[in-house]
Amino acid sequence: MTLQLMPASQYTIEELAGIYNQTRVDYLIPMPMNGERLAEYVHDFDIDLDLSMVALMNGNVAGLGMLGVRGDECWVTRLGVLPNNRRVGIGENIVRKMLEISKTKGTKRVNLEVINGNEKAGSLFKKLGFQKTMEYLVLRRAPGHSDVEIDGQFTPLEKGEALDLLRASPRQSWVNDVRSMSNAADMMGMRLAMGDGSRGWMLFRKKAPTLTHIILHTEHGDSEVVGHNLLQHLHSTHSRFDTYAENIASTDKHVPAFLSMGYFEAFRRTEMILDL
Repeated sequence: MTLQLMPASQYTIEELAGIYNQTRVDYLIPMPMNGERLAEYVHDFDIDLDLSMVALMNGNVAGLGMLGVRGDECWVTRLGVLPNNRRVGIGENIVRKMLEISKTKGTKRVNLEVINGNEKAGSLFKKLGFQKTMEYLVLRRAPGHSDVEIDGQFTPLEKGEALDLLRASPRQSWVNDVRSMSNAADMMGMRLAMGDGSRGWMLFRKKAPTLTHIILHTEHGDSEVVGHNLLQHLHSTHSRFDTYAENIASTDKHVPAFLSMGYFEAFRRTEMILDL
């Protein structure tokens, strides 16, 4: 068997989306993509296709891995191997190659996320030296209006102001990082001021028919109350939207607010980091 690793930039976005979908047909959470969605993903999360890899086994496409690059930090993502090419080390070879590339670029830290329950991937990353750092929830909510009275006044946030607030808040995962939100063309935000002096803000992405990448932050007051009112307003004004809150830290004090608004846990991810 002959394994080759080719730069992903040698393939079209549509071809890469097709390869990715083939690698995920039997995954716990398939998350299929088309060319348009993958192009947006590449842009928003700073994926470098020259440094990302497509694996060929005996000349046939066998796997894919993508690498996001931001200064001295990299992010391994969209790693997958076609079902009939697994258990021969292709995934490990892809990751090792991207780690090798990262070192030549002066990278100090590489991070990734693995879906809880994917024991084989978790074992591979642990073997390569990655350490678990954070557990994230992925929450979903079906469309639906909420008629409960909302407490407080809401003010839209300009993008620059919203990014400044996010920059000063606790660390987010790569997908919700200030640089990802800055890249996103569909980011929106709002600030809440309540009658008792409680206040907070929320950022999210809006692309009909879905709301995604929700970030809640309480500046003063009870996080569950502030978070509930922020979400109440969001779903009152976007009642027809499906909602996907990605990478909410399991320790986030706003989790009860999400649950009280009808969100349910779709799955969990564990962040892993390797310091080079």
